[in-house]
Amino acid sequence: MSESNKPDKQPENNNPEILSHSPSFGEHRERVAEIRNKILQDGALPGASIEEQLAILDDFSELALGQFLLKHRGLNARWTHDVITHQPRPYVNPLEEIIYTQLPNVLATRERFGIFQRLLQERLRPNAIMVSVPCGVMADLLTLKYTRHRDVALIGIDLDKDALAAAGDLARQQGLEKQLSLVLSDAWSMNLERKADVITSNGLNVYEQDDDKVTELYRVFHSNLKPGGTLITSFMTPPPALSQNSPWTNTDPKLLSLQYVLFSRIIGATWTAFRTHKQTQRQLEQAGFEDIQFTDDHMRMFPTVIARRSC
Repeated sequence: MSESNKPDKQPENNNPEILSHSPSFGEHRERVAEIRNKILQDGALPGASIEEQLAILDDFSELALGQFLLKHRGLNARWTHDVITHQPRPYVNPLEEIIYTQLPNVLATRERFGIFQRLLQERLRPNAIMVSVPCGVMADLLTLKYTRHRDVALIGIDLDKDALAAAGDLARQQGLEKQLSLVLSDAWSMNLERKADVITSNGLNVYEQDDDKVTELYRVFHSNLKPGGTLITSFMTPPPALSQNSPWTNTDPKLLSLQYVLFSRIIGATWTAFRTHKQTQRQLEQAGFEDIQFTDDHMRMFPTVIARRSC
């Protein structure tokens, strides 16, 4: 079964332990009405009147992506893959085009994916064990070029059965199904039989508010790496509205205002666990990592970090 560029229907998620996309928050019309009432109660925002917020809600509720986010408040594996691998196409309305081609968080996410791809490609080695957790569709590893590295073992770990199914589909499309192993597991419970050369992880820590739990996650990654092995992960930095020390740069105020309306007023997004570079470095050091290096996207919203387990 091939995976379309934009899924028409998303499977329900019935597992409350999956952090990224919560169970349904009600039927679509009820949810839209609830958000409309909240906008009327909360009032205008700087750069966004009540009427403008309601118009954004109306346009957003027409989109398949919007309907999924209104229902679940976060992205599942297939929708994440749709966002990061997006190709231009006819759009339902102007808002959809802005979301996919201009919205700062989306562009930073897509740029982060490109950075991951470059760093992972550089680290392909004969007989390497490469692990993605949570793997989602696993595009981070499955879309690399393996012409000279057909002996690499690829392992995807995720708590979402639908994500693992999607990763299996993509592996078959890429001719990599024989190299792929898929494991249904919570990231904090991962225990590899063979230690990894590289672990890649994106999109989990932004849903986890507990700093100690994120540090523990990094300890789990550390314990599952070979001596000298590499962790490639990422985190989201705090926006200017939440921190005077926000590193965000090269951002359009109008697009930031639209992003705030969408994420905070309309979606009630659950990916709001922001952390600084210093905080992330401290967490990784506490987990036992060294040689910690950061690579920023050009807006400094979604940095990539590389860390090494000591030899």
